[in-house]
Amino acid sequence: MKPARWMFMAVCVLGVLALCGDPAFAAAKDSTKPGKLELSGAQRRMGLFEKKVQRMRGQPFKLGYEEKDALKRIAALEDKYPNDPEVKKLHDRARLALLASKGETAQVDKGMLRYRENGKILKEMFFKVAKGEWEAYKKKILSVEGTITKAFPQPSWEDEPFNKQIGKYIILEDFEYPTNEFSDSGRQYVFVGSGVRGFYYVELSDRNWLGAYEALRRYRRLISSDMPEGMKWTIVGKITGLTLLVPQAGKKKTRSCSWGWTIKLEAIFVPERTFAIADATLELGGKFAGEEKMEEVKGPLYTVKSIPDDVTPERLTEIFATAIKEKNVKLYMDCIDPRRRVTPSGRSRCMYHWDWHQKRFNEWYCLIKVAKAEVTVIQGFDEKSDLESRFLTEKDKAEIKKTSQPLVEHAELKTTAYDERGRQYGSPKPRFFRREEKKRWYITNYPQPF
Repeated sequence: MKPARWMFMAVCVLGVLALCGDPAFAAAKDSTKPGKLELSGAQRRMGLFEKKVQRMRGQPFKLGYEEKDALKRIAALEDKYPNDPEVKKLHDRARLALLASKGETAQVDKGMLRYRENGKILKEMFFKVAKGEWEAYKKKILSVEGTITKAFPQPSWEDEPFNKQIGKYIILEDFEYPTNEFSDSGRQYVFVGSGVRGFYYVELSDRNWLGAYEALRRYRRLISSDMPEGMKWTIVGKITGLTLLVPQAGKKKTRSCSWGWTIKLEAIFVPERTFAIADATLELGGKFAGEEKMEEVKGPLYTVKSIPDDVTPERLTEIFATAIKEKNVKLYMDCIDPRRRVTPSGRSRCMYHWDWHQKRFNEWYCLIKVAKAEVTVIQGFDEKSDLESRFLTEKDKAEIKKTSQPLVEHAELKTTAYDERGRQYGSPKPRFFRREEKKRWYITNYPQPF
């Protein structure tokens, strides 16, 4: 064997003997401890798992590749090194992260869902009234000579004198709005019928429709939001004429025009919900059954009826949520910054978001947790500030106050919502408040979901 090869083998042997005497090498051979590479790989993936938990801010989420890989690596380490303290620490971290991935939870009892039960009771009470009014109204309409109770087969304009149908009452079932809505010649209609059976065209461009339909909207806002617009209603109306229209939605018409009797709406009956009539003598143009006694019926169900002048942002948030749950519109509006509801469009926007808040509390969440508010001065001088008072005399404060702008304070807090199972819904949301000259607090970002 050549000398060079002997020297190479000698160096290798000496290196191995040196490593065997090295403590690090001895630890690497220790079967009770994980190697640095094994441990660091699991720790890095566990760190990514924990960062995702932080980003989700209490929301539940499904485990992805990185999260599952972290658990698999830690499980493999536990199988090989069950007594290693570093592996046990990783196990504890994995447990906490896995629990957090299921979402933050809260205890929800039956009392917290009482407002939903009250909503069902309210709906039943008003439908009982509606059913009675509908039966009485229908009896009156049926007593009128010539009332058409069977819409189909449709009275033919070719077979009967045109004037014979004008002014007759008709009861139409299967009225679907907005499903069968269409526009023609600059006017809006809903068609009832088909090409085979014939058509009736219910006018939506007059005050009668608006009066009755707005009454239905008030019912949905103030009594029960459980009234999908795609459902079938029964309507009562008067035949006003005969017209040739294309009963199809959209600007592009692909079907042929059809003759149909035009109907002026008088009343709407929504099965299992309510009954509304058009009434030109009323300021609002119509009403739903029991509307005149609405506050008398709902009043005893309110748990909060007013807002104290010294209300805190935290308590105002709770009152705001209660007003929505209990369908107390007056209290809801009183929580909102007056500047947001001074104009008609502003008030309309408030009611638009009222509808959305109703849906969320009825279907998505039921419990709200309110965090502590942080208050800052955004304009003027706060003479009651503990920090500034430490450096200013009473004379200093008086001089500053003479020239300062009116005091305006801003508050911010976060709310967290939970569903009926106690699981967190979405992420914590910010809520903003405003107060002027130490008067009452108001909510400024009222559209914000909880």
